[in-house]
Amino acid sequence: MRALLDTNVIMDALQERRPLDVEAKEILRRGQGGEIDLLFTANAATDIFYLYSKARGKKSARSAIGFLLNTYDVADVTHEACVNALSIPIENFEDALVAECAKTAGADYIVTRDTGFQNSASPVAAIGPASFLDLLK
Repeated sequence: MRALLDTNVIMDALQERRPLDVEAKEILRRGQGGEIDLLFTANAATDIFYLYSKARGKKSARSAIGFLLNTYDVADVTHEACVNALSIPIENFEDALVAECAKTAGADYIVTRDTGFQNSASPVAAIGPASFLDLLK
């Protein structure tokens, strides 16, 4: 199974946002162990670095990004993906771009806590962390 992780799920794990981090860490652990194939978008890497450096400093942010890049795949954000995202009937352009990147990368699911995204017209099913873990049982 291949899943694209939304930034909020990765940040839940990295910043240990209790109680949300429990499910997020479990998903990352399963990806690290090879049970599932996880990826995140290239632009999520910059967002994660920025957010994490504000909370824990740039040295820690570099270490966190290094771990993510060495462990999981990165879905490219291309010009074509940006153009195609405009045609997806999702109001939030960032969500539409994530959906397009997930589709292009062959993801089966997008894992996000964003309930608006979960209820959107995404071409790839957007589900919450708990629902995703249920699928893995």
